[in-house]
Amino acid sequence: MLRKDELSKIAEAKHLSLFNTERDYLLEMLLFTLYTKIKNELVFKGGTAMYKMYGLNRFSEDLDFTFMKHRKEISRIIQEVTDQLTLVGIYVKIKDIKNYRQQVNVHLECKGPLYNGSKESLVFIPLNLSLREKVRQATFEMLFSSYREIPSFEVYVMKEQEIAAEKVRAILSRDKARDVYDLWFLLKKGVILDKELVENKLKIAGMHFNKKKILEAIAVKKKMWEIDLKKIMLGTPPPFEKVRNELVLFLRLTNL
Repeated sequence: MLRKDELSKIAEAKHLSLFNTERDYLLEMLLFTLYTKIKNELVFKGGTAMYKMYGLNRFSEDLDFTFMKHRKEISRIIQEVTDQLTLVGIYVKIKDIKNYRQQVNVHLECKGPLYNGSKESLVFIPLNLSLREKVRQATFEMLFSSYREIPSFEVYVMKEQEIAAEKVRAILSRDKARDVYDLWFLLKKGVILDKELVENKLKIAGMHFNKKKILEAIAVKKKMWEIDLKKIMLGTPPPFEKVRNELVLFLRLTNL
């Protein structure tokens, strides 16, 4: 396992807090171990995928996937991952596994480099595995790690265009300002919203695309903008009004 002094140097280089760097290290160890077990049945997506693979300048605290095998395989795979990490000196325990109709949520308890024996120094990591839909756009990409214990490895990751479609759905279905920021980040990069993809994602959730509704959902996130983004941004969050106005423009120019 990485030493605390090594973690401190990486935290400085990544412009992360020491605690977020510990979590980042554990997330990457979990990713590496998962992808030694599974190749193209596990599609990496969400905020951490954007941060790790697509240059998103905000930290993300969990791992999101679409799992394309039967749910009965999940417990076995996660147990194998925790056993393998224990062999290299990283204690990981399955805290609980919650099964829902369209997803499985796994909560892991980890002892990282900053663990000092107290409950407060444990790191809890959620793994969210969606079972409800097929991924339309995914690709193999190399993840080049900052941590000496982790070699470069291949990740099966959702493409940015499909992540953007899922972010539209997230904006309409939950109250997290980070979804607005993530969609803005992708559209600023030149990612184009695909009408068929967006409508398909919304249909699965029982929703339909309506520009007025999404603009209203974006506006609601203003009250949580600073609170949600302050601790996870690498730098200062852009003003909400700037992001909202640019998203309004993007959506007006999009054939949706």
